[in-house]
Amino acid sequence: MSGTRYTNAPPPYDSRTSETDPLVGGKASRRYSVSINQWILIARVALVTILITGVIFASVFPLTSCNNPLDPDVRDRILKEWAVERRHHQEEVVKRTDLEHRWRVEDDDRVHLRERWVRETKEHERNLREAIQRETQEKADRRAQWATEVKEHERHMSEAIRRENQEKEVRRIQWAREVEQHNRDIEERQRREEEERQRLNMFWTDPESHTCTTYGTREYTARLLNVPANYNRRVEACMATPIQVHGVEYKAKRCEDHGPNNVIGHWEVNQHEPDCASYWNWYKDNGCVSPGSGQRRIEHYLENLPSGSDWREFCATTPVSFRGMHFVGAQFCYQWNFGTYGHWVFDDESCK
Repeated sequence: MSGTRYTNAPPPYDSRTSETDPLVGGKASRRYSVSINQWILIARVALVTILITGVIFASVFPLTSCNNPLDPDVRDRILKEWAVERRHHQEEVVKRTDLEHRWRVEDDDRVHLRERWVRETKEHERNLREAIQRETQEKADRRAQWATEVKEHERHMSEAIRRENQEKEVRRIQWAREVEQHNRDIEERQRREEEERQRLNMFWTDPESHTCTTYGTREYTARLLNVPANYNRRVEACMATPIQVHGVEYKAKRCEDHGPNNVIGHWEVNQHEPDCASYWNWYKDNGCVSPGSGQRRIEHYLENLPSGSDWREFCATTPVSFRGMHFVGAQFCYQWNFGTYGHWVFDDESCK
């Protein structure tokens, strides 16, 4: 093996080489050759892309006389469009300026209005305070005036009451004197008339009983005798001359003057007249007047009604007592089947 000969001697040693360098010299590096090819390929792809883009742009936006900026008509049209746009822009600017001006004016108006409102509010509050002060002062003045008037009125009233009491006292004394004098005159006149009657010896004759007038009461009449023909106070003598009935003296209730010897006196005697004493019988409870009325109705039958008497008068004057209550007569009266009935209606809690 030591005798083998190498036709190609190895390259000389170089300290700048590395393990990655090829061992055979004289050939270019494969790394650098591949990079150049890539750059060439990229350039070609870019050129093709540019060409394709240009073709597409030319097909989409063909360069014609309508949009060629080098065409005078196109430039005029563009200038006109610019002029229109500029005019519209100027109009918008003017409108915007006018709007801003109106806004400023409105802001100023609002400021002025707010200031005016503030002034008016202050003025109103001031006027209100002044009005309240005036009203308070007026009330105080009126109150003071009323107090003065009340005192003056009380003074006048006290004075008027004092004068009125004095006048009343004077009139009372005068009336008392007049009454006393009148009573003395009456007594004197009665004394003279009595003396005259005694001297003339007037008396009653022919007493006669009549029908019953009311419950327990009968009417009597008599004629007054020894009345002179020229005697002009016959009615007074009739009213003053008593008569005895059942041992009790009565004075005439009324007198009728038919002449000197025909003076008739009338009496109503309410004692010792049993034939005139009617009474209630047959107590009947008719129940409540109506449901929830709070009233009850009672019925009685009137017994011992005198013949020829007024049944209404006896029904209204014949007393009765029931349920712890007393009545001087019936509240309602009626006749049915030749009988007289009385009704009473009174409050009753059990009817509520």
